[in-house]
Amino acid sequence: MNSAEHIAYPELGKIYPGDYYTSIPYGEYLTSSQPLPEGLPVFDIRDFGAEPGEQLNTEAIRKACETCREAGGGVVLVDGGCYRSGTVRLSSHTTLFITPGSTLMASRNPDDLITRIEGTQDFGDESSGGSFILAMDAEDVCITGGGVIHGQGEWFVHEPRKKPALEPFPVTMLPTREQAGEINTVPGSVRTFYRDRIRYAEDKYGEGKPVLRRPSAMVWLLRCTQVRVENIVLRDSMCWTLHPEACDGVLIRNIVIDDNRHVANTDGIDISGCSHVEVDHCFVSCADDGLCIKNPVSTGRSSEHLYLHDCTVLTVMNAFKIGTGTRHDIRHVVLENCVFRMPDIYPGSVSGISIESCDGSHVEDITVRGIRMEKIQCPLYIVLNRRNGAHEPYSEDPDAPYWGGSVSSVRICDIEAADAELPAILTGYTDVTKAGKPVRKAISDIGIQNYRVTYRDNQEILHLPAAFDEFLTEYPESNAHGDVDACGLWIRHADHVLLENIQITPRSANSREKIRLYDVNP
Repeated sequence: MNSAEHIAYPELGKIYPGDYYTSIPYGEYLTSSQPLPEGLPVFDIRDFGAEPGEQLNTEAIRKACETCREAGGGVVLVDGGCYRSGTVRLSSHTTLFITPGSTLMASRNPDDLITRIEGTQDFGDESSGGSFILAMDAEDVCITGGGVIHGQGEWFVHEPRKKPALEPFPVTMLPTREQAGEINTVPGSVRTFYRDRIRYAEDKYGEGKPVLRRPSAMVWLLRCTQVRVENIVLRDSMCWTLHPEACDGVLIRNIVIDDNRHVANTDGIDISGCSHVEVDHCFVSCADDGLCIKNPVSTGRSSEHLYLHDCTVLTVMNAFKIGTGTRHDIRHVVLENCVFRMPDIYPGSVSGISIESCDGSHVEDITVRGIRMEKIQCPLYIVLNRRNGAHEPYSEDPDAPYWGGSVSSVRICDIEAADAELPAILTGYTDVTKAGKPVRKAISDIGIQNYRVTYRDNQEILHLPAAFDEFLTEYPESNAHGDVDACGLWIRHADHVLLENIQITPRSANSREKIRLYDVNP
């Protein structure tokens, strides 16, 4: 029997102008005339008791999915309205088909959605585990149809400190490295400007708020093979939107992600520890990283042969990112022919291209080409440090995982960025062991060609330090380094660097060199 939905946090759920991008060109990505797969049995959730409306249909949908599994596979059909449910689990050889005009909507009660899975990543207070749509240890799974999967994300996070910024800020200013302890609350800084507008599940500012429980992903594909997600809208996620983890053979094509751009941790597509993945022609509007490749300690495997292309990304954070969870290797990645922009809220995306290794990953053979950016604060960010999120033991050996991994063989070409705010930063690090042995961890074999960036012509306030911090163990983010003494490209601790056809157009108020190199070898 269907049950009434219990709303865990009834005072939440508000939506403000600027939370959502209202001009998504759905017709360019979706088709409304997709037929049901031929030759497969169809299991209509209505035949198992599901009804559109306010009531929960968890049990009816579970029965439909279970009957599909017992039959050896088929189509679980969602048609004829909006159906609320707790977690929906898909088995092998299952197509979840949601028709145009129909919606599968998550319950607003975390008890209906949260189930910890042993051996998966622990996100602490940010999220509690579990997901709305789950496929685990399955093969031949498809999510499609032209309809909507809806997460009701605003119901799982606190109200923001400030409402979305619809007007630009007059002055660009970063927190200094001395302000690292209060980096998110420095008055007047570009970082505080956008952080004040983010809605968090945890008590981010020590204000005595309770930690709100929420699932870690809206759609989670865990240890699956041969998965397709196409012709579907993923809307209003409560945390990571689409998360293939430890999968082989994934195709994500012609989807629209339409999240609240101020709900914290709503990454668009998070590819964790997967191989042979293609992301083709997707529109992503979200609050956190848009297209993201990770490989944390929990996957236990390398990630390779990832091809992402012809996508548009609107995000408050990083449009494309390798990181932050980077314990196992990531290699053979191509990103091309994408548009990164933020047309309607400020201060724009934190970065366009971020390539990071901070927990021991060897990140290599990365190609990024044909990228257009508009209103992206930092166009390019490449960093190697030793955050050591995997808690590897100390060693005097500089090649041990404690000292981090590597970033090598990176090609960046044909980049155009307008209305940028901050310089590109590319850096490795130097340190010494406890015994006093010097450690130099350089990024290497870095090529940047046909790189054209124009900066927004506003005012800036600089706080240049006497010496630049090595940024050894902190969370890597382009606006956390403080100011550097270049307005366009700042490169440090790097070997085998090629710069070719670099065009930097600074703001009128600029007082810095366009390019500065420190400990860089050609």
